[in-house]
Amino acid sequence: MDALKKEVSFVIGTAGHIDHGKTSLVKALTGMDTDRLKEEKRRGVSIDLGFAWMDLGEGAGRAALVDVPGHERFIRNMLAGTTGIDFVLFAVAADDGVMPQTREHLDIVRLLGVRQGVFAVTKSDLVGPERLSEVREEIAGLVKDTALEGAPILPVSSLTGKGMNELKASLKESCLKSGRVQEDGFFRLPIDRSFTVKGFGAVVTGTVASGSVKKGDELLCYPGGQRVKARGIQSLFMAKEAVSAGQRAALNLSGISHLDLKRGDLIVSTELEPFIEVARKKTHFVDCAFEFLPAAPGEKPRKIRNRAALKVHHLTGEALGVVHLLGEAEGRRAFGRLCLKTPLLMMRGDRFILRDPAMNATIGGGEVLIHHISRELMPRAGKAFCGYGEKPGDIVFKLLSASGLGCSRFSLGLMLNSPQSTLADELARDARFAGFGEFIVARERLSLAKEKAVELLGEFHRANPMEEGAKDDILFQGLRKFASGVQAGKADDLLRIIIEEFAKDGAIRKSAGVWALPGHRAASGKAESKVESALLEIFSAFFQPDLDALGRLPFKKAEVDKVLAYLQRSGSIIKLKEGSFISAEAMKSARERLIGHLKAKGGIKASEFRDLIGTGRKFAIEILEYFDKERLTIRGRDDLRKLR
Repeated sequence: MDALKKEVSFVIGTAGHIDHGKTSLVKALTGMDTDRLKEEKRRGVSIDLGFAWMDLGEGAGRAALVDVPGHERFIRNMLAGTTGIDFVLFAVAADDGVMPQTREHLDIVRLLGVRQGVFAVTKSDLVGPERLSEVREEIAGLVKDTALEGAPILPVSSLTGKGMNELKASLKESCLKSGRVQEDGFFRLPIDRSFTVKGFGAVVTGTVASGSVKKGDELLCYPGGQRVKARGIQSLFMAKEAVSAGQRAALNLSGISHLDLKRGDLIVSTELEPFIEVARKKTHFVDCAFEFLPAAPGEKPRKIRNRAALKVHHLTGEALGVVHLLGEAEGRRAFGRLCLKTPLLMMRGDRFILRDPAMNATIGGGEVLIHHISRELMPRAGKAFCGYGEKPGDIVFKLLSASGLGCSRFSLGLMLNSPQSTLADELARDARFAGFGEFIVARERLSLAKEKAVELLGEFHRANPMEEGAKDDILFQGLRKFASGVQAGKADDLLRIIIEEFAKDGAIRKSAGVWALPGHRAASGKAESKVESALLEIFSAFFQPDLDALGRLPFKKAEVDKVLAYLQRSGSIIKLKEGSFISAEAMKSARERLIGHLKAKGGIKASEFRDLIGTGRKFAIEILEYFDKERLTIRGRDDLRKLR
C-alpha cells in the first residue's frame, strides 16, 4: 500500500455549455478524440462520456480527463462523469460567454465538493481583446463567493494552439497544490463503462470512490451480488498491481459477463456483502446535510417542499428519493433524511445531486452523514440523527445510545464507511467506549445495564429466597432491552459477554450454573419456613419416613415442591427417585453401616441391608440403587452387592 500511496494521478473533469469546445480542448491537450459514438461524430455533439489522459510532467504524474456532454438532455451522463474528479476544466466560449449549462455545471461541481478548477475561454481566436475582457469579468462574477473564486481564467484556442502551454502549466500547478488526501473506506468502483476485450473478457472502468483493490482480490457486484475476481488492473492504460481512491481504474473481471454490468452498478469489497443482501430487499434511508440552490436568473423563487420526490444522482447511479426535512431550513441549508425508493450504495462522506424530474433542473445536493443500512444491522439506528461535521466518536455514541448498549464493530464500520481496524484505533482513544470482542459498547449504557442486572437479581432473590440464583434466560430476558438495537442473532452474544464482565467486576457471581448477588445465600422465608418444618419432621423419622404424608400436607403442591428443591440444593435431603427422599443425615448413617458390613462380610443382599438399617424392603432397595449410581457398590449375581 505504501507504493500505492506514493503514486500520483489525478482526474480532471470537463464542464461547460454545449458547443463550447470541451471535446476539442481535450483533444488539443492530449491528442485523443473522446467522441467515440457514430452519432457524436455525425452531429458534432458529445452525447456520452469520453476519456483521455495526459502527462502533466515531472513531479505531477498523470491526469485522466473525463469529457462530459454539455447538452441539458444529457445531464445524466454529465453527472456520472463528474464522479470522483479532483479538478474541473471549465470551457466557456469567448463568443457566447456564460450560458445556462455553464451555470448548472458550476452548481453541480460545487455541490459535489470540487474545489479546484481552471477556466478556459475557448474560441478566443474568434473575438477581440475587449470581448475576452468581458468574458473574464463575467466568469469572475459567476464564481464570486464560491470555492472556485480566484481560479485561473485563460484564453485558449484549440484550433490555433493559442494558450495551450499556459493551460497545461496551470493544470500542473493546480495538481501539485491539491495534496489529495488518501481516502480510507471500503473499496467501491462506480462503473461508468462496461465492455469486453477479446481474450480477456469483461472489463469495467470508473474512478475509485473509496478504499483500494489489488490484483487477484475477490470482489462483489452491486446490486447483483455476483462474486468476481480482479484478474487484471489498469490505470490510464498502464498495468497496475493495485489502485486506490481517486484513481481511474479498468478492472478485468473473471466470473461475469460485461452484459450483466452497466453504468450505475458498482464493484465493491466483499466486506460489503451484508449491505448488498439488505439493499436488495429494503428501502433505505440516509441522514444528509442538504444544500438547495437559489433560483437561476429569470426563474421563480424555489421552495423545497417537505416530502418532495426528487431524482438522486450518486456516483454513476441514480434513484428516486423522498426528502424529509428535519426542522426549518437555515437559508439554503437543511438537515434531513433521504428515503430511497431503490437503494444506492451511499456511505458517509459521499456527495450527491438532487434534480427535480418535473422541472428537469438541478435544485440542490448534499453530503451523506450516515446510511442506516438495515434493521438487521442496527434496528434502532434510525432514531439517532447524526449531524454534519460530527466526529466519528460522537456519531458512534449517538448510535450506541439508540441501540441501547452496543453494536458490532462491523455494523458501525459499514455505517461510517470505515474499516474495523481504523475505527477501532479511533474509538480505543475515546474513554466513552469499551471494546468486548467483536462489539463496541458505550460505557454509560454499560453502567446502566450493570445496575439493571443487580436490580434484577435482587428482585429474584426476594421472590425466590430458597433459590441459589437465576438461570441465564431470566437474566437475559431482563437485560434484552439493552440489546434491542443490536443486529439480529447478535444480541445474546453481546449480553453473554457483558454479563461475564459484570461477574469479573464482582457485581454478580455465578455458582452452580446460576447467577446471584455476591452476598446471597439461599434460605427459606417466613412463608416457606412452615413447609420446611413440616418436611423436616417427616424426614426426621430417619429410615421410616412417611413419604405418603407429602401428599397430605396442608400446603399447595407447588409450595411443597419448591421447598423440596431447596432442601435438595442445600444438602438437607437427597432424592432417591421421583417422590422418594431421605434425609442427608439418614443417608450418611446408611452409608457408614453399609461400608462397615461389606468390609466385614464382603457382600450384602437387599434383605440383609433392610434389616441392617431397619426399614422396609422397597426403601432399602431404593437406597442401594442410589449407592450403585454413586459407584459405591456394584450389584452381582444372586442380588449380592459388593464395594467397587
